[in-house]
Amino acid sequence: MATLHVSCAAEGGYVPHSAAMLHSVLTHRDAYSVHVHYLHGPAFSSLHRSKLFDMVAGLGAEITFHCIPETQVRGLPVLPQFTEAMWYRIFLPQLLPDVDRVLYLDADTIVVDGLSSLWEIPLDGAYLAAVTNVFQPNHFGRPARLGLPGPNVYFNSGVLLMNLEEMRADDCTNALVSFALQHSTKTIEWPDQDTLNVVLGSRRVPLHPRWNCMNSVLTFPHAASAFGRVAVRQARRMPGIRHFEGPAENKPWHRACPHDLRELYFQHRAQTPWPHVDLVGDEPRPLRRRGARRYVSA
Repeated sequence: MATLHVSCAAEGGYVPHSAAMLHSVLTHRDAYSVHVHYLHGPAFSSLHRSKLFDMVAGLGAEITFHCIPETQVRGLPVLPQFTEAMWYRIFLPQLLPDVDRVLYLDADTIVVDGLSSLWEIPLDGAYLAAVTNVFQPNHFGRPARLGLPGPNVYFNSGVLLMNLEEMRADDCTNALVSFALQHSTKTIEWPDQDTLNVVLGSRRVPLHPRWNCMNSVLTFPHAASAFGRVAVRQARRMPGIRHFEGPAENKPWHRACPHDLRELYFQHRAQTPWPHVDLVGDEPRPLRRRGARRYVSA
């Protein structure tokens, strides 16, 4: 049986979210066996490791934990709301020397459809395949500020089908580290995503938006300018991977989250070692009520 290699990076409070994501992967694996490559830092909890191992093994898959030393990410720009974990994926070409490709997923994604048609997409010398990012209006100028040649060349890095063989051949990890070390958050506002775009974006296979169905694809009218109206309709009706990207209130575990398919997060989370979801933030004012601070997955 062929193997689908999947990777993610999470620490602390994001570990239970990553478990929901991984459960969604394992229930949409099609005919593949799955090997999860879990990236984490030195402070990763042994209890988290044990619970994730039992969940993945119980679903008939493999999981390997890869610890990224602090020395490897020292000096790389980070944002207050994120940790160095945002950078761990750039080391996958060396961490997995015998793996040709890997599907990297952010912890705030949920797989909705079978993954075989995504996993089997030809990469033909590209470094990766990814979905074009749909910007909110105040970020329309980001590609130009980064020196990229057009508005639809910038991709979202929450779902990446990475060609590890090609990245190893061209030593892309060192190129990514070098670029990031030379730039601060003043020039690369989204440090990891901006760096991936500048260094790898010229050799990207654009994916259909259903494979990274972002909140922006669902809600922004100008999404059609990036993909065309037909593709946007298809993504909205039949998402393959749902991505709850954006600020805190866009996450399914936030009380104010208004977005479609939020319930899928709770359905998968209920099947993990962390079935109880402590919601964060305030409810929208019309819906605010007292009591019941905890959502218990059914």
